[in-house]
Amino acid sequence: MRRARPAPRRFRQDRRPEMINTDHLSPDAEGLAAELGRFDDYRVLRRVPTPFPSMPHMGPVPDGRCVAILDTETTGLSAENDVIIELAIMLCFVDDDGEVIGHLGPFSWLQDPGRELDPRITLVTGLGAQHLKGKAINDRFASGLLDRADLIVAQNARFDAGFIERRYPDLAGKAWACSCNEIDWLKLGFEGRSQSALLAHAGWFSDAHRAAADVWALYWLLRHRQRDPGGGPVRTHLQRLIEAADTPTVMVQAQRAPYAKKEILKARGYRWNPDGPFWQIELPPEKVEHEQAWGYRSGLPAMTTRTLTASERHR
Repeated sequence: MRRARPAPRRFRQDRRPEMINTDHLSPDAEGLAAELGRFDDYRVLRRVPTPFPSMPHMGPVPDGRCVAILDTETTGLSAENDVIIELAIMLCFVDDDGEVIGHLGPFSWLQDPGRELDPRITLVTGLGAQHLKGKAINDRFASGLLDRADLIVAQNARFDAGFIERRYPDLAGKAWACSCNEIDWLKLGFEGRSQSALLAHAGWFSDAHRAAADVWALYWLLRHRQRDPGGGPVRTHLQRLIEAADTPTVMVQAQRAPYAKKEILKARGYRWNPDGPFWQIELPPEKVEHEQAWGYRSGLPAMTTRTLTASERHR
């Protein structure tokens, strides 16, 4: 007796991101990937292209706002005690609407830390003492690129800003934006906030944990277009990030909060600021009055506030 053939797998329309650019991929392989991507049981990821510059007519630097995308690899997590072993920077030029009109880089350098590397750093980055010996960052060029920028973008801006401002004190007070925390990825339908997870959700993958590759992958992610929730316009994540960076926020500070209120503050999203010391939460201005009312109802002393801009937010 012949066995019945299994029912065919259901397939769906291709769910690739809107306006995806696959010009760098093999047309034959892309046809196969598009066909496979129609089935619910498969998801296709595409490698980001090899970095390339794109300037108007390959001429002079265009007028417009300059955004530097940056990544560092370091000997550890402490900006006070650890040092940079790799630095990568690329520059993007955007018009008044936040659309990219040109980009350069990434430029990258290695740096001999003058100390023994933790083996875990080598496991993460692939960099060992043999790669770093005698290497040095071109500080004049690197600091010049960052000084040229009107806004510096990093996936973990607080982390990178600490290392950059220690190495280049003249850059203290530059405006920074954090692509991890200043875009509402959850509202946009993304799961997780690591760069690799965000990139995969957008349909891409990259070689990670080297500074230049991470900078280029972040640029590619930020150029991804998606419609705003609720039927808003289609725009890039970079446009969203620039808008967020330009919007002042308010740090609400629960000064003199009793120790017994620790758990309710944590549950509401407050974080401990050891320099205060006090619990604090960053909010848009329109939510401050409501938060202060919540604090009063919760038996907390009157909350204080301070306004934050992109030049202060990630310090």
